[in-house]
Amino acid sequence: MLPTLLSRTAWFVLLCLLQALVFNHVHIAGIATPMPYVFFLIILHSDTPHWTYVACGFLMGLAIDLFSGTPGMAAASLCLAGLLAPWLLRAFAPGESDDEAFAPSAKTMKWSGFTGYAASLVLVNCIGFFLIENFSFFNWDYLLLATGGSAALSLCFIVAMELIRTKDRQADRKRTRGA
Repeated sequence: MLPTLLSRTAWFVLLCLLQALVFNHVHIAGIATPMPYVFFLIILHSDTPHWTYVACGFLMGLAIDLFSGTPGMAAASLCLAGLLAPWLLRAFAPGESDDEAFAPSAKTMKWSGFTGYAASLVLVNCIGFFLIENFSFFNWDYLLLATGGSAALSLCFIVAMELIRTKDRQADRKRTRGA
């Protein structure tokens, strides 16, 4: 329990710092900004209570809003993503894990399931974020470009973080076997 809590806290702090110090300053063509902080919701265990997804989304979004100067936009969009995350996880979960709890990862879900789950959650977050930012459907071309570009960039960074996370786990296993 304690190692899980420490791991989640470390991810929370790391993702907030990365967003505030690095990703907020990356703007491809002035439109697309990566938002990989959604990874915090993606890696929550499948047996996590529904309200915890929403609460974690709100807390992460509030922290991002404080550092980014986006009052309530990240909190609202991550609450929406947290609300839909358990259902999306069930939709992309491997077939044999219906009754068992698992930690979403490329290993437990295979890359296709994990990428589908991550892409859908990132897309929900980006749609919510840019709908709140625009507060209008009249500038739909910007809305599509910003949502699509930001979702694609975010997904690329999330896949990279998952690759690093799986490599670290493999290295830890090799160290424990060798010791």
